[in-house]
Amino acid sequence: MMKFFINFLLSNVFFFLISSQIVYEFNRDFELNEKMTEEEIYLKLSYNDIYTYIKIGKQEKQLKVGLSFKDKALVILGSEIKNREVFDETKSDSYKSFSDVFTFDSQIIKANNSEDFIRLNTIDKKVKIKFILVEKLGEESLIDNPYEPIYFSGYLGFSINSVYQQDYPDSLPIYLSENYKHDYNSAFAIKFNIKEPGNYKGKIIMNGYPHDYDKKSYNKKQYKTTKIQTLDSFNDWCITIDNVYYGDNSVNENVYIIFRIEIGIIIAPNEFMKYVTDNYFDKYYKGKCEYKRFKLMYDEYKYYVCNKDIDIEKFENLKFELKDNSFNLTLNYKNLFYEYNNKYYFLIATGSSSLQNFIIGSVLMKNYDFVFDKFNSIIGFYDFSILVDEENNNFVVYIVIIAVISFLIILLIIYLIWKYFNKPRISRKNELDDEYNYISGNITDDKQ
Repeated sequence: MMKFFINFLLSNVFFFLISSQIVYEFNRDFELNEKMTEEEIYLKLSYNDIYTYIKIGKQEKQLKVGLSFKDKALVILGSEIKNREVFDETKSDSYKSFSDVFTFDSQIIKANNSEDFIRLNTIDKKVKIKFILVEKLGEESLIDNPYEPIYFSGYLGFSINSVYQQDYPDSLPIYLSENYKHDYNSAFAIKFNIKEPGNYKGKIIMNGYPHDYDKKSYNKKQYKTTKIQTLDSFNDWCITIDNVYYGDNSVNENVYIIFRIEIGIIIAPNEFMKYVTDNYFDKYYKGKCEYKRFKLMYDEYKYYVCNKDIDIEKFENLKFELKDNSFNLTLNYKNLFYEYNNKYYFLIATGSSSLQNFIIGSVLMKNYDFVFDKFNSIIGFYDFSILVDEENNNFVVYIVIIAVISFLIILLIIYLIWKYFNKPRISRKNELDDEYNYISGNITDDKQ
C-alpha cells in the first residue's frame, strides 16, 4: 500500500515538472524498393529524413517539417510554392513579414524574415516567433541536387549558428531562451525510442535536462558533459575526440565529431577508411565487397556494398574515446551494416583527402540520449555504467515530495482560514428576533 502511495505521489508531483517540457515526437520517412539502384539506396540511407509536426499561425495549421543540425531557424514553405503542403500566410491575420533574407548554400532561392504564432506542443501554449518563409525553391533532385533537399513543408533548424544564415532567426530552443527569458531553457535532448537501422522514432525534448524531468530513467550522477568546439570558425554541434579505435587499435587522434541528425551515415576521414579496408574488407572479403562512389551534396564519397554471405560479426567495435570523461562512445557491427535485398551496405563513407574529422548522424545519436546546451556551450550524455544508490536516491525524492505536499497543505489551510474570517457576515432570522426582543425589553423596563 505504501509503495502504491509513493508511486502515486511520484507520478503526480513530477507531472508538474514534466508538463514544462516541450516535446515533439519524430519519425523517419524511409522506404526502399527493389527497382532502386545501389546508389539510390545508399542515398536514402544517407539522407536521414526525420520529421515532426508543428502548428503555426492563429489557426494552428499543422505542417510536417524535417529536422536539421546544419541549418538554423524554423523554415516554412509559403503560399508561392506549388504542389506542396504549405503555410498560406495570406490567411493568417497574425502573420508579419519583415525583410528579404540572403540565401546561399541552400535549396532556397528566395525567402523573407517573418513572424507568427507557433504552438509549443505539450505545454499547451503558443508564442510569437520569427521564422523564414520560403517563396522560391531551386530544382529538386535526389542525386543531382548539391544541397540537402527540402522534402517536407520546411524544417526545424537546430544549429548553434550558420555562416551562410547570419540574418536568419535563432533555432527554436535558442530563440525561446533568448526572447522569453526565465521561461525557457536553451537545452534540448534527442531521444530515440525505436533504434533499428532504417526505422527511427523518438522525441525532441526542449527546455531542460532529462535528469531533472525524468528522474525514473536518468540520474544526474550519470550525466557527463564535454565542451562544444569551434572548427574552422564554424559554430557547429562539435566535440573533440582523443582517440578513434577500431577494436583495440587507435586509428585517429585528436579529431572532431560534428553532429548532423539529418545524415543517416558516418562520414569518416580517408585514414580511417583505409585502416578498416586493410583490416576487414580486404583481409576477409576481397572480391565480395565493392568500393563504390556516390554524390552527396557538394562532394563525391565512397562506400562499401557487400554480398550477403560476409560475416559482419567479424567487424570490430568502433570507439570514440573521451579521456576527460573516462568514456567511449561505442558502435558495433549491428549499428554499422544495413541489410537489404541480399546486400550489406556499410554505413561509413569517406570523401576527399582533406576530410580530417567525423560527421556523424543518427548512427551514433540513436545509441545515446544526447543533450545539446548552447547557453552552457556543452553537449551532454549519460553513462549508465555508473551505478547509483537507488534507495538513497529514492529517499531524497520522497523527502522532496513530502516537503512539496506539506507546503501545499499549509497553503491550503492558510487560504481556508483567510476565507473563513473574511467572508461577508449575513444576519440570520433568529439573530434579528433576539435583537428585537432585547430592544423591546429595554423599552418596557424604562416605561415602568
